[in-house]
Amino acid sequence: MEAVDPNCSTLVPAFAKPDRIAERPVLVLGAGPAGIAAGLALGAAGVVLDAAATPGGLCRTIKFEGAVFDWGGHSFHTPHPEIRDLVFQSLAMYEQPRQAFCFVGGALIPYPFQAHFQQLADPTLVRECHQGLRVADGASGAGDFEEWTLRKFGPGIARHFLLPYNRKLWGCDLQRLAVDWTSERVAGARHTRENLATTGGRRTPLQADNTVAYPAYGGFGEITVALARRLPCLRLGRKVMSIDPLRREMLTSRGEILRWRQIVSTLPLDELIGLLPDVPTRIVDAASCLEALRLVLVLVVVTRQVEHLVQRVYCAGDEIPAHKIVVNHNSSPSLRSLPRHGILAEISAPPGFDVSDCDLQARVVEGLCKIGLLRTPGDVCAIQTLHVARAYPVPTHTRSDAVRELRAWLEERQIYLAGRFGEWAYINADEALHRGLKLGQRLLGKS
Repeated sequence: MEAVDPNCSTLVPAFAKPDRIAERPVLVLGAGPAGIAAGLALGAAGVVLDAAATPGGLCRTIKFEGAVFDWGGHSFHTPHPEIRDLVFQSLAMYEQPRQAFCFVGGALIPYPFQAHFQQLADPTLVRECHQGLRVADGASGAGDFEEWTLRKFGPGIARHFLLPYNRKLWGCDLQRLAVDWTSERVAGARHTRENLATTGGRRTPLQADNTVAYPAYGGFGEITVALARRLPCLRLGRKVMSIDPLRREMLTSRGEILRWRQIVSTLPLDELIGLLPDVPTRIVDAASCLEALRLVLVLVVVTRQVEHLVQRVYCAGDEIPAHKIVVNHNSSPSLRSLPRHGILAEISAPPGFDVSDCDLQARVVEGLCKIGLLRTPGDVCAIQTLHVARAYPVPTHTRSDAVRELRAWLEERQIYLAGRFGEWAYINADEALHRGLKLGQRLLGKS
C-alpha cells in the first residue's frame, strides 16, 4: 500500500482494491462519513461509489501553499461511544479544550455570547442583556426561530448578537426557520451549565471549554481517509448518471450498468430525485422545497505561526464578512509546528449574495487584522476562495414533512437515505457516521 502524506488527504491507488462490483447487492452512493460508515457495516455486501477522486465529501482536507485547511470548520466530538471507538481505533487523534470566542464591539469574549456577555466593556450593552434575561420565558411553543430567540434569551442578547449572527448565517428571514434543531445547537444563557454529551446518543450544544478531538497528523479529512482504507470495496471517480428502480440498474459516468438490490444514498435529496425516471409531481415538489445554504470559503495562508491559540471566532457584526473564523493550525501540535498557518473564513452566501472574490478576500484580511489574528495584511502570503454549493441544510418549516414524504417514497423502491444532505439534516460528521453505520447494519440484516 502506498503511503499518504500525513498533512494532506491525497488519494492513492490502494483504495481501488480489485473486486467485482456486480457481486455487491447494495450500492452506497457517496464516500463521505455516512457512506463510508454504511460501507463498513455492509462489508462484503456493499460497494461505495463516489464521483470525486478522493473520499471525504464535505470532510475533505486541502493543502494549500504549505497550510492545511478543511472544507469548513471541523472538530470531533460525539455522544455515540461506538463512533468514538471507531474513529480512535482507526487513526491517532489529539484532544484538547476548545478555544472559541465571539468578536463583539472590537473585543473577544468566550463563546457562547449568551453566557459571557458580562465580560464586555460596554455597561449599557451588558445591562440590556441582563434585563432581557429577566423577561425571557423559555420560548415554549415558539412558532419560528426568530420568536424563539427573542423569548428564550430576551431582546438584549437577541439584538446584540444572536439575531444578527443568525441573519448573517441563514439570511435575513429567520421566521422561515423551524425550532426543532435549537436544543442541539444553541447553548443556554448565563448560569446554565450544559455538559458536552459523550454518551446517550443525543448532541448537546458546544461550550467554550469543551474537550474536542482532531487528527494528530494532517487535517480533519484524515478521519475519512483512515476509515475508507477499511472498506472492502470503494470505487472513486464514478458519478451516478441515472437510476432505474424498476430494472434495478444504475448507470455511471464510466458507462457501467450496475445491478443492485438496495441503494444507500448520501447524495443531496434533490439531486437523487433528478436521477430517477417517472417521478410523481408531488415528489418533485417535495424535493424542490428543500433549501441549502451556500458558503464561500476564503483560505488565508500566513507567513508565520499565528500567535493566538484561538480555534474559532464567531462574528455577528458587518465589519467582518465571515460569520465564523477557523484557525485550523491550532487543532493539533503537528499543525501548529508548521512554519505557515492557515486561517479559514466561512462566509454565508444566501440568494442575492453578489461580492467578487477579490473584494471578499480584501475584506477578510482587513477583518482578521481587526480581530488581531493578523498583525498587518503583509502577513498573508497566499489567499484562495472556494465556493461550496451545498454546505448546510436549512431547517425550514417545510423540511421535515418533505423529507418524510421523500424517504417513504424512496424506501418503497429500496433506496435508503443517510447523511447530511441525504437526509437533509443539520448534523455533524459524527452523527453522519452513526446514521450510516446503523443503516448499513439494518440493511445487512434484511439482505
